[in-house]
Amino acid sequence: GAPRRPPAPGRAPPASASRGAVQVRAAIAMPNPGTPVTYNETGKWRETFDLAAWASEVRAVEKELKADIDQDDVKHLNKILTWANAFYFGGLAILFATPFLTNAFNAIGGVNPIAAFCMSTAICARWTMVGHHVCHGGYNTAQSENGVVTGRFHRRTFAKGLARRITDWMDWMMPEAWDVEHNHLHHYQLGESADPDLVERNMTPLRTGKLPMIARYGQVVGLALIWKWFYYAPNTMKEMYGRREREAKKNGEDFENPFQTGELPSTVATVAAGAFKGQFAALIETAKCFAPYATFQFAVLPAIGYAVGGASMAGAVLATSILADVMTNIHSFIIIATNHVGDDIYRFETETKPRSDDFYLRAVIGSANFRTGGDVNDFFHGWLNYQIEHHMFPDISMKQYQLAQPKIKAICEKHGVPYVQESVWKRVVQLADVMVGKRNMLVWERGD
Repeated sequence: GAPRRPPAPGRAPPASASRGAVQVRAAIAMPNPGTPVTYNETGKWRETFDLAAWASEVRAVEKELKADIDQDDVKHLNKILTWANAFYFGGLAILFATPFLTNAFNAIGGVNPIAAFCMSTAICARWTMVGHHVCHGGYNTAQSENGVVTGRFHRRTFAKGLARRITDWMDWMMPEAWDVEHNHLHHYQLGESADPDLVERNMTPLRTGKLPMIARYGQVVGLALIWKWFYYAPNTMKEMYGRREREAKKNGEDFENPFQTGELPSTVATVAAGAFKGQFAALIETAKCFAPYATFQFAVLPAIGYAVGGASMAGAVLATSILADVMTNIHSFIIIATNHVGDDIYRFETETKPRSDDFYLRAVIGSANFRTGGDVNDFFHGWLNYQIEHHMFPDISMKQYQLAQPKIKAICEKHGVPYVQESVWKRVVQLADVMVGKRNMLVWERGD
């Protein structure tokens, strides 16, 4: 049947509004659990919800899934990696062979959109499926024995250091920085003020600015073209150095985070602005972060093109690499930025403890799934179509998410927990509308 979704008004009214709001005691954790809480229409499911009973069933599923991770999961990961490599090297083969077979792309400067699409798909896959799940530890149990790493896909060693970054997962982001920003802050503070990926908060300047709506939507489109290097990479560096700064202060040592943007994200624009003021530390760190991926994609590949076919091929390879990067930005923006935003998705003004019952619940009501099922469908969704289950159990394999999804959905339906699952294209509309200020997210503490 159709996925369960709570009513989704664009802006939740105050508790005093005449929307049938009722006064009840909190069924699950609130800032002051013993105080009365007013539930709005969207929060009526909370009136009789039994968190402990729901969480007990969820934990049983988690235990079953983790016990099932073995070499079959690693084989499945290798299959997905093989698909990614086939797209990338197939794209390169098409790119270098095409000029010798046809001059069809000469009219557009030799840019090869077919090769760019293949390369783009592979770059996205290496991040969202291989790097993502390995760095979460989804394969640790099958890649270690008695505490000793026995395989390539263990989070302790995967993509760590320059050499492993080049061979395992090379992208705009530094894996160690992404680990702090994503695996720790985003996953364990989902939808809270400390979540670096809280879209509604991050887009405050655009949401509250004076630009006309058409210009706001234009900025959303522009960001989708460049977001990985413009926003995501520098912001992961900010969070990594922020963590080091906190640890240094705790130890009585001096250390200053070069990325100083407060609650708002660090971007290439804020880094450049700092450089114009004579503050070059953030610029230097960002350049070091960018260097491996940018050097290979935009210098090494064109140099190979020059060696094979002269200046014209070098130009075509460079232009195609740039197009591939734009395409992979758009692809990843569509399947990533949409995961935790919408007027049917909750954000939170209070903190919760990792692995608590509340933690599991927030993973569900603070996330949205897309269409799930089948390796091909899941591949092109970057396996981010299992976002609910992924935030509940971040350290299981891709194969296990396919098994988890119908079980978690059934438990949520049984207990009346909103389980949002829609086409990714509908979620893109939700994302864009929240980014420009047309829609607002639900707020847990407000009784939504």
